[in-house]
Amino acid sequence: MKLFALKRYIFVASLAFLPVFSFAQRSEKAIQADKDWVPTGEWPFLLRRFEPATIVTGFFNKKKTVYPCNIHIGKHTLMYVLNDTLMQANPGNVNYVEFRNGDRYTAIGNVFAKVVKEDSIGRVLLVQLVDNEKFHNSANDISRAGFFSLEGDFGDISIDFIGSYVPRPEEEPLPILDTYFFNYNGEIFEVTDKNVLARISPERKKEYKAFTRAEEILTRRESSVLKIWNTFFVNY
Repeated sequence: MKLFALKRYIFVASLAFLPVFSFAQRSEKAIQADKDWVPTGEWPFLLRRFEPATIVTGFFNKKKTVYPCNIHIGKHTLMYVLNDTLMQANPGNVNYVEFRNGDRYTAIGNVFAKVVKEDSIGRVLLVQLVDNEKFHNSANDISRAGFFSLEGDFGDISIDFIGSYVPRPEEEPLPILDTYFFNYNGEIFEVTDKNVLARISPERKKEYKAFTRAEEILTRRESSVLKIWNTFFVNY
């Protein structure tokens, strides 16, 4: 873990999102707002606010600490506050982080993956990344309208606007690409038809193909991924 150098105004802005450290019941409206949250260019974090979370480091002699945390969706680093200082930890330095709502993120490679399901045979994981192709296409669409400047983690855009309408792309939701993985038999692999077919028994391959058509399976949709897991791995 290392100190993350940020401009003072960014740090002050981030503190405005920190919760009051109380486990009192939050309103249903506030809870729903958190569930509906989508990262924006202005606030490119997986959570709408920094939340208390348990950070677990080490794989044998595990150390648990609790800090206000968030995950930066662009850099996939864990941001946390320690002694009034904004810090960052790369995935390789963290075993997992668990937020108070029960959401757990574990490191796979150089990104954090949300644990969607965990049972006796393995885990279903979700990695969310900024869809750079859609993001840049959106920027190009805006560029046809006029001029403005936007500086940030996703590049500098300079556009010339004509007229009084000036959109604020930094306030718009970032296009997020969901990718699911299975952690099974000591292996982590992306959930695709090809990968699943390569790991199920030969006699079930025809069954899987019929299953994907009948159930309208999409491997980037959580409900579909869980159906694959339960049908072809849990009930192997």
